[in-house]
Amino acid sequence: MTDSIGEFAFHHTGNALVKNDDGVVVAYASYEGTATGFGTVMGTVAFPLPESGAASGTCSWTGQGFPPDSPWTTSFGDGTWEQVEGKYAWKISIPVIEISDGTRIRSEGELDLEAKTFNGQMFDAG
Repeated sequence: MTDSIGEFAFHHTGNALVKNDDGVVVAYASYEGTATGFGTVMGTVAFPLPESGAASGTCSWTGQGFPPDSPWTTSFGDGTWEQVEGKYAWKISIPVIEISDGTRIRSEGELDLEAKTFNGQMFDAG
């Protein structure tokens, strides 16, 4: 396993729930905070919720960062979520997040639904 290249600490800023063309409700959860090397970050995690009470599923990240010494960046990636046993929280894994500056990172974090936080680690994805 590779060493972490940084961490992120986000707080929840709002939700939107939208029914898509397939009849699936998609939760769009917005977050903002900081991430190592990316400065202030704002982003949204989309969670298709096809089944009430599901313990895992897919998700995607779309975001924008404002590094302190370079132009702003955008980012996107697809991943998965899994219920943390005994907690009102989800483990979020995004194997590859493509950054507009050419960087590729892997993100592993925990989205705490009660505390309204999303914190984790970033790794080089090559």
